[in-house]
Amino acid sequence: MYHSPLDRRNLRYAPPTRPRLHTQARPRFGGVTVLLAVVLPVLAILAAFAINSAHMQLTKTELMIASDAAARSAGRTFSEEQTVEAAKQAAVITAALNNVNNEPLQLSSSDDYGDIEFGYSEQNGSSGRFIFNKIPTSQVNGNELTVSSVRINAKRDGSSQGGKVELIFPSLMARKDFSPTNSSVAMQVDRDISLVLDRSGSMEWPDYDWPSGFNMWSRDAMDAAADANIIYYNRRGNAYYSSGQNEDTYKEFMWEEYLDLGPRPPTPWESLVVAVDAFLDVLEETPQNEQVSIASYSSSGTLDIYLTHNYEDVRQTVADLQTGGNTAIGRGMQSGETAFEHANARPFASKTMVVMTDGNHNTGTDPDTVARSMMNNDNVNIQTVTFSDGANQADMQEVARIGAGKHYHASSGEELVSAFQEIANNLPTILTK
Repeated sequence: MYHSPLDRRNLRYAPPTRPRLHTQARPRFGGVTVLLAVVLPVLAILAAFAINSAHMQLTKTELMIASDAAARSAGRTFSEEQTVEAAKQAAVITAALNNVNNEPLQLSSSDDYGDIEFGYSEQNGSSGRFIFNKIPTSQVNGNELTVSSVRINAKRDGSSQGGKVELIFPSLMARKDFSPTNSSVAMQVDRDISLVLDRSGSMEWPDYDWPSGFNMWSRDAMDAAADANIIYYNRRGNAYYSSGQNEDTYKEFMWEEYLDLGPRPPTPWESLVVAVDAFLDVLEETPQNEQVSIASYSSSGTLDIYLTHNYEDVRQTVADLQTGGNTAIGRGMQSGETAFEHANARPFASKTMVVMTDGNHNTGTDPDTVARSMMNNDNVNIQTVTFSDGANQADMQEVARIGAGKHYHASSGEELVSAFQEIANNLPTILTK
């Protein structure tokens, strides 16, 4: 481009300009340091407080679990053994199996100042809560008053064997330890019990344990039976039962007269009658108020007596039952369930069904199907008892499992009595506190 001389004189050289650099201010560490110096101790104190609080809550929870377990164990043992010492021992052992602050919970079993107390619980009409009433242990041992409840006063304080619980961070609080306590009360509850009894044909057959090598159909044995007019021979020499005689009376003669072995073995039904009587004897001695009904089954099921406190009526009902027919266990259970639907049934009583059989289910609805229905509708606790080696133990074990109960097997009349006595003693236990 052309410039005039004047223009060239007026032109000045302008050096190129440098770009401005934006410089960052130096950080000032002093303010942050002061802030951290204030905040960190506060955070440490809050963290220590939170840890101490969590530790206290965990310890209280552990103490509650331990005392609840000890109360349940003592209550159940007292129901079964009916002795104060057995209940105390169960409470002490169970408590020691549970740790509180990493140490086994230790209970004092002293009669006067111990952690284990006996008494009875009654429901407050206005609130519905159960109130524990203590009975001196000396009166409990003397059977002077009815006892239905056990209270466990669990604690970790200066008076307990475990002592107080030390805090994890004792210097951050006004105290260095704490003393948690917890009371648990276990009460045996009343039951409505439906006994479901097998009266099928197999219950009529005594279980003869014949001496080794004995043949009841030998000629000498049959001749002796003919002399006693149990059988007779026709002209061809064939043997027939005399009038009013049968195989049962023939075997009975062989056992009692020919072999002279004493009274014949009882029939399963006769053993069952004795076991039911023993069952009722136990209930008469328990402090709870138990009602009992009887249902029975062969080819069909019947409800023979509604729930009642009159055990003599129950005994007479069992004595009047007749045996014979197939084994419809499921139908018997269905008949027994109707007892819980009758007006005599108590809405707040625990429902228990005891199902007994000496054989195999062979007609009608399967018992396990009935058990599932009962658990869904009525929440019935089902105990099962099998008698004799021919009984189907596996099926009845499954019924008991479905019914949250226990299965018992008896090979003899004595074992059958023991099974029924144990069921009568196993009262359900609930925690009321």
